[in-house]
Amino acid sequence: MALKQLSPADVMLGKPLEQAVYNADGHLLLNKGSVLRDPGAKQKLLAMGHKEVVPGAAPVAPAPAAPRAEQLREPVFALVQHAAVTLNAMLVDQQADVHRDQFIARIRSLAGRLQAACLQDPEAAIAAIHLFHEGEYALRHHLSVGVVSALLAEADGRLDKAQQHSLICAALTHDIGIYSLANHSGGLTEEKRREINQHPITSCAILKDIGVDDELWLEAVLQHHERQDGSGYPLCLSDGAISLHGSLLAVADVYCAMTRPRPYRPKAYFPMAAMRDLYVGQSQQLDNALIQKLIKALGLIPPGTIVKLKNGEIAVVKKRSTNNAPQAFCLYNRQGMPMASPDARNTALPDYAIQGRVDYDDCRNVEAAMRRIWA
Repeated sequence: MALKQLSPADVMLGKPLEQAVYNADGHLLLNKGSVLRDPGAKQKLLAMGHKEVVPGAAPVAPAPAAPRAEQLREPVFALVQHAAVTLNAMLVDQQADVHRDQFIARIRSLAGRLQAACLQDPEAAIAAIHLFHEGEYALRHHLSVGVVSALLAEADGRLDKAQQHSLICAALTHDIGIYSLANHSGGLTEEKRREINQHPITSCAILKDIGVDDELWLEAVLQHHERQDGSGYPLCLSDGAISLHGSLLAVADVYCAMTRPRPYRPKAYFPMAAMRDLYVGQSQQLDNALIQKLIKALGLIPPGTIVKLKNGEIAVVKKRSTNNAPQAFCLYNRQGMPMASPDARNTALPDYAIQGRVDYDDCRNVEAAMRRIWA
């Protein structure tokens, strides 16, 4: 079943739907003949609804690259985390070689929702990926790179909205050639190492075979492991030979890999330490100007980072800051007891100064309270 996102003309208040409506995964949302009377419900349906494209029907204009941010009615924090379920279904289908005809439309639809979410509430989007720990590493990594690429491209400003949308599509599919291998935790054989070194080419070939012909999407995937000093792979490009979109995806990919637990490395980098190492340790390999824009886009200690305060409290960062004193909300008091209602903390004050990071696994019993902060 081929799907196309709904247009406003497809949903008229007070009139029966002329077609059944599905979500991006092909699951039925509303039957043909259903009637909507609430404007808010219509906007929500337009943001997530799709109709079946009848084979042989007259061609129609393509949907916009991304829905407008004001069309999103689900809180951004929840939308981004729910996007993982959608993305997982797409990637599992691709690995099983099913629903090939829907793959591009589904990726573009998801990329559009993430793009709109990042424009509407960037801090909730940042928190959502830093606090998302469900599923396998490869899924979490692709979702995180999609969000960070959207935020970094918007902060950079050189790609227009349609080009940013293509970049997000690339981010969501950049490791499609080694998706199952990305979850590998043991040692690598020589054959597996060669597979990894060739995966940008393999990923591009898979995408082309599915039908992707967007040159920006394909080129970003091909170049996301190239490095400014020529030390990358698979083509050993350097400096000006690497496209802007390839450089953007490379920075997002490295940051997300550093700040995520890996199958072979259970402890992730503290985001501020990752920013420092990117800026100092990889300044010859990655675009230094883009690293600075990444720091501005995410903050030195991004929303969703769980920290220990000087007074012994444990808090989660809510708002971005270009220094190491962002706004945070207290999760555990100084006696280690969960807070019934998290209280705001100004970490610029001496008693609330950030002393270090706390692992997410140590705070799972306050997950509901954390989610409410961005609701």
